[in-house]
Amino acid sequence: MVKRCESGEEGRSGVQADVIVLGRSLPGIVTAHKLKMRFGDSLDVVVIDLPRPPKGVSKIDMVTFYDDDDNADESDENGTQQNLDSYSRRFLLMYAKEFKISIPDEVLNPLNVPHTHNKVFEHTNGSTVPCNNNFHDFDYLTVLEKFELNQYQRLIDEHMINLFCVSKTPSTSERKQLLYFDRTTMERHICGALLFPTSREIMRSIVRLVCGVSPRSVSVLFYLHQCYRNDGCRDYIDGNNMKLREKLLGYYRKLLSHKLQESVADITLHANSIKNIRTYSHEQVILETRDEDTYVCRLLAMALRPDELHDIDVEPLLLSPRHADIVHFMLPGRLKKFKIRYETDFWKRVGFSGEILSIRGPIVWAIERPRISATGSKKRLACLVGFLKAVKYEVHKHDSKAEVIEQLVKLFGSDAAHPVNYRESDIEDLFVPRCGDYVALKKWTEEENVRFVEWGTLDMYRDGDISGALEAGHSAYLRVSSQLRPQGATYEDVSAVDIRSNVYGNFFTRLTSKVNFVSGLSFMAYTAALYVGIRLIKSYMNKT
Repeated sequence: MVKRCESGEEGRSGVQADVIVLGRSLPGIVTAHKLKMRFGDSLDVVVIDLPRPPKGVSKIDMVTFYDDDDNADESDENGTQQNLDSYSRRFLLMYAKEFKISIPDEVLNPLNVPHTHNKVFEHTNGSTVPCNNNFHDFDYLTVLEKFELNQYQRLIDEHMINLFCVSKTPSTSERKQLLYFDRTTMERHICGALLFPTSREIMRSIVRLVCGVSPRSVSVLFYLHQCYRNDGCRDYIDGNNMKLREKLLGYYRKLLSHKLQESVADITLHANSIKNIRTYSHEQVILETRDEDTYVCRLLAMALRPDELHDIDVEPLLLSPRHADIVHFMLPGRLKKFKIRYETDFWKRVGFSGEILSIRGPIVWAIERPRISATGSKKRLACLVGFLKAVKYEVHKHDSKAEVIEQLVKLFGSDAAHPVNYRESDIEDLFVPRCGDYVALKKWTEEENVRFVEWGTLDMYRDGDISGALEAGHSAYLRVSSQLRPQGATYEDVSAVDIRSNVYGNFFTRLTSKVNFVSGLSFMAYTAALYVGIRLIKSYMNKT
């Protein structure tokens, strides 16, 4: 039972518990929910809800439900398909089953939804190419551009397999490769492997959509891990792009957040901002608010955003200077999404599905917004939703309505000039670690021996990766329970994180994936230099 004590001194109060979850981010309340369901009253668990963050910051307890005539939250009971081909889908389906949430194919398995219309790709010069296949087939590009992009995708997949899809202990050379990819930016990697400007722009757009920041700020290792969790790099701009659709629509997050809030409501306490966090007698963790209230626990699950830690004085024993430095330099990703509604879906009259991929902008990637109906109807609204290209000035101060309408008019004709309504909003995306910090970050947040603080619940995922947040919260629950209640976790809980990717490679694909125009030109240059050098040496020897 949670112990609460009141002090007569200025109304100060205190709470004691076995586990305190600081913050109501998704990883934190997943951990609290699992602990509560597994151990009940035998383990005292408290969730501390801090004051609401500034406008624009994602926090799941801000979710409200209202009647929206163009976004019905009810789902088709037959929508959820048991597709277990990636980490992402495994955790989504596991918690969907627990809370009886049905996930429609429009979100979970877009490939299962038939389409008879063309997609459209837009070049930087404004020219368009209709595309009847998946965007990641690159049929809308020239032969040479298609070849090098396909080779680059294969190269990314091979790196991913070598680094993450092995069960053996990594060798010295593999550890060096891991550090190399951690310190190399995606921008450098893209420029080192791709020759044509169109190919480079497509990859830059994909990286920004996945991570929410420029390729100059993303390490290759961080991007490779995102690909690993999605079972490859080809499912982002098309195919089973569940992650981008969920980030855009927020369908599953709304339902799951609501269910989890209800589950932990009776163990949630509201508190003022935390002033400091320290240990006591090397046995307990003490949290002190700015009102001098205290919260004492045996183990603290840190479920705040990284930038929220800047205003809290944390004892070095709990947060070392090295780890504080990692947190300080994490970059908050941000994307901007739009929704534009029309009276009719005129794009279908001209043979298009509404799916757009553009390297010109302002629309970067867009789809026709699906309507999830409680009756099972597959009718769609005349509405397009998608992501906008980042601008150099502050994103939230710029309205792209005029540019979006102009782009849609060029793509689909004059009918696009008269929308019923238009809306833009920010997506608070992943916190991206500084290049060179990802290996240390993963080692720190996934430490098996939790002493005072469980850092795996740190809210690094926000709106950008709901499956990553679920995985982090579930893994943190396993570590906390093994620390406080050894042998307490069930087989189902443990086996959920023991997933092997079904992407496999071989020696031939590893060898051929390294072939591209840049490497070919480099090989020709070295060969020519070697040939000239040999001829000069022979000429010199003949003269002597």
